[in-house]
Amino acid sequence: MTLPTGIRLAWREVPAGAPRRDVSRALLTELLPGARFRSRCPACGGDHGRIHVEGADAAVSVSYVEGWAVAVAAQGLERVGLDAVPTDAGGLERVLPRLAPPGPDDLESPAPEAWADAGGSSAAPARTWARVEAVLKADGRGLTVDARRVAVQGHGDTWVARILPSASRGPSPAEGLPREWRGWDLDGPTNVVLAVAVESASGL
Repeated sequence: MTLPTGIRLAWREVPAGAPRRDVSRALLTELLPGARFRSRCPACGGDHGRIHVEGADAAVSVSYVEGWAVAVAAQGLERVGLDAVPTDAGGLERVLPRLAPPGPDDLESPAPEAWADAGGSSAAPARTWARVEAVLKADGRGLTVDARRVAVQGHGDTWVARILPSASRGPSPAEGLPREWRGWDLDGPTNVVLAVAVESASGL
């Protein structure tokens, strides 16, 4: 799978005992030479969370999977999300209820066959979760949003997604109009699947 022009992806093994953040920052510096990166958590003010870029017209995202750091840079875009998941990740049905039958509060969710087309392989749950988290990271709210609200539809390696209103509360004023996200499935390091998401309005 090839990403659109302007979106670049890289990964690197994290040496034993090395801070994984140092590795991801090095990757970002290689993807966007001369740029500076800062993070500030809106909840606690700590130096973590969504990464903001200074000195370049680009958005970035990073993800970690055991032994690896992965980074993406999207030139000319305001938002991009990336997630990396081991193909053999277990227990995803507990963190992604969309893989189980819908409950009584999920009436606004798509039909099960429309939840995701992740290839039907043993890695399908991992790909589904990678898509969902990539969308939530691009959105900026991450897992403060119920993963069941992410509706993904697509065929092959490309897909589109929306974050549905809450069935019980409807959209909050802060959410504004529904956004549509465009995404791509990619293979990462051995036995790792990746997903990248950007806002469809970007024109890519």
